[in-house]
Amino acid sequence: MTLLVLAWLVAGLAVSGERSAGTAPSLRTRQVPLTAHRSPLTSPEPGSELTVTLLTFESGGRLWERFGHNGIWLHDAATGTDHLYDYGRFDFNAPNFFLRFAQGKMWYSMGDTNDVGRVVAFYRSQGRKIWAQELDLTPAQRQELRSFLVWNIRPENAGYAYDYYLDNCSTRIRDAIDKVLGGTIRRYGVAPSGFTWRQETRRLDEHSVAVYTGLMIGLGQPTDREMSRWEQMFLPIRLREHMDSIQVTGPDGVSRPVVRAARVLYEGGSWPVPSRPSNWTLRYLLVGLVLGALLAWLPRPTAGSARARRAAFLGLATFWALFAGIFGGALTWLWAFSSHVAAYRNENLFLFNLLALGLAVVLPSAVRGKGWAQKPARRLALVVAALAALGLLLKLLPAFHQSNLELITLALPIHTGVWLGLRNPSPS
Repeated sequence: MTLLVLAWLVAGLAVSGERSAGTAPSLRTRQVPLTAHRSPLTSPEPGSELTVTLLTFESGGRLWERFGHNGIWLHDAATGTDHLYDYGRFDFNAPNFFLRFAQGKMWYSMGDTNDVGRVVAFYRSQGRKIWAQELDLTPAQRQELRSFLVWNIRPENAGYAYDYYLDNCSTRIRDAIDKVLGGTIRRYGVAPSGFTWRQETRRLDEHSVAVYTGLMIGLGQPTDREMSRWEQMFLPIRLREHMDSIQVTGPDGVSRPVVRAARVLYEGGSWPVPSRPSNWTLRYLLVGLVLGALLAWLPRPTAGSARARRAAFLGLATFWALFAGIFGGALTWLWAFSSHVAAYRNENLFLFNLLALGLAVVLPSAVRGKGWAQKPARRLALVVAALAALGLLLKLLPAFHQSNLELITLALPIHTGVWLGLRNPSPS
């Protein structure tokens, strides 16, 4: 069970929007006709025959599709051929995939296809919005970009160590375009974005309470730093938005947008994402207070049938202790034994830790009136609740700045309810 929770948590941390090589589109759908804007062949200069278009696909419904996806579409007017290059391909069937995922040793690769219409049809079938931005590059820059991508797609070069925030499908495309632009995107990107890594993750995953909660538990302090616009382009949608604001200087010395033309290939809209994350603190507080009060009330003599009270308290308290303990073990693993930097220095260890797992072991015997277990269970419950309270008090210190108040409002009342319930005489 611990491994299953860890796999879920780590998979959640890997919300990436990358395409799985094991689930590549094999649709028998009508191909979408696409014709790239063809640059006039007014010069024999290499690259004049190329049109470079950035394709962006909005968020999808599956866990690894939440970040969205993108690719570089190269159309060669001289040969009439197309290539769509993208990054972040993975295969669930690769040897030890989930173990390596848990360790943070993720090896992804790039790929390409010459059937752009088929790819667009695939994303359209998922109800995802699709944008196309033709880039205003010089022939030399287009040629340089193609040469790099052709080199990068070679089997010995295609693989790379993936990071869901720092080295993913979008950052690789950002870097490739920035290289041929001579650092224009990086210079533009030094300005602050107004978002933290956590805020971007929150707004993308509000569609699922389970995914949202798992991610907020798993992400540590590093994700609460404000990103620059350069860093924010780890999201394909943000890269697309920022590209609309970037200016380049052409051979004539005139500054103009790097995006020559833009169009929406499909409106999509099946998986809407809010522009700003919602605040879930009141929701979590309400759930925490209700469950905490119930746990404190169930063992009281006035609460009704003794057998029913004991069964209800035992089931609810043990489940919560197991939940907190198993997640505590996962957080300990992620910080101490993995390369998932985003999970380091996680203040949620005050709320979810291995002491709760110890409580889950002795709690059933304590509730059933076993004398040897009652005192250890009460003490463990008190320590677990006290640690959660300490996590709240430490917010007064600048060093403890993690944005986890909503989880504190959930966990602290429930931990307190378990402790108060164990203090009452066991129903008999």
